[in-house]
Amino acid sequence: MDYGFRYRSGVHATPTSFVDPVAVEAWDAWFRWREGNDLRDLTIDATWSRVTGALSSLSPGHPVQHEQQIGDAISSWRLLPDERILAGAGTRGFAWPSRGLNATINIARFVSLPFTQRASFQVDALAATVLLALRLMDDVRQATGCDDAQLRLGIVGLADAVALLGADYTGPSGVAAAEEAARLFAAASLVASNQLACERGSLVVSDEHALRRFSGQLSVTERRTILRHGLRFGPLTTADSQPHLALLANNVADALQPLRGERQTYEVRGPRGGRQVVGSGFALTLWRQLGARSGEEAYPHPTAATTTAEHQGRIEATVKPWLDYPAHTTAVQR
Repeated sequence: MDYGFRYRSGVHATPTSFVDPVAVEAWDAWFRWREGNDLRDLTIDATWSRVTGALSSLSPGHPVQHEQQIGDAISSWRLLPDERILAGAGTRGFAWPSRGLNATINIARFVSLPFTQRASFQVDALAATVLLALRLMDDVRQATGCDDAQLRLGIVGLADAVALLGADYTGPSGVAAAEEAARLFAAASLVASNQLACERGSLVVSDEHALRRFSGQLSVTERRTILRHGLRFGPLTTADSQPHLALLANNVADALQPLRGERQTYEVRGPRGGRQVVGSGFALTLWRQLGARSGEEAYPHPTAATTTAEHQGRIEATVKPWLDYPAHTTAVQR
């Protein structure tokens, strides 16, 4: 799922694939380790290594492959740990967050064969990444000894996924694609919570009423296992806004928001000041690289400038039944 071309420009050039230059500035502003004027994360690969090492150290009993799985998921922007963890894990004096702990799934990175008639979600890869995200959050929760960590698992890049599937965010095809994404995400989260309950112990009892919304999404075996062993987590799925993480993840759309459009100007402001940078976002950049028809001057579907509150409301209403916590499509900067 690495779509290829590398962003190399100025002092931020790194061996890691960047699809959008805004992501480089986001990393430099909010997630790059510095001590005073000294750079510790010389490249974003150093950031991935720092965070991966810290997270894998919480579960020393896991096989070596576990660390590789963490590194692969984070460095491909499929899994975005809590912003505080990305910025601080592995640095001197870092303390694991014990409250409001979250992880975010970049749903756009689970579309195979984008901008083709065969584009589809990679269901198994999504399920594996969701399981990893919950395992890591549970590791952090156990490390801090905080039973009430208020865990949340969210999504970004929904509009990008819709675009990669060839659908129109403002039309019926976009609503259908958004519903499929939310349904797969929710089902994967439920099954992963049950898998961890089987491994580590159940903290939540589940019943037929709780499984009603997943009618048709679970196999008979999965349903029986959930009813027998329960869940590791209570309600956790959401679509809360994560603007910094969305920009870092190659400038995907935040939460349920629409695509902003091509060649938009972003103000990325961190502790060391701000910079303006022009980017088109993950999906539209890939559309130019992979899917744009010869001579096509503009993306054929509406973006933020022509997306109405009614359009966004339809997406929210479609996704809402599949999330444990309310989804909110906040106003988009135009």
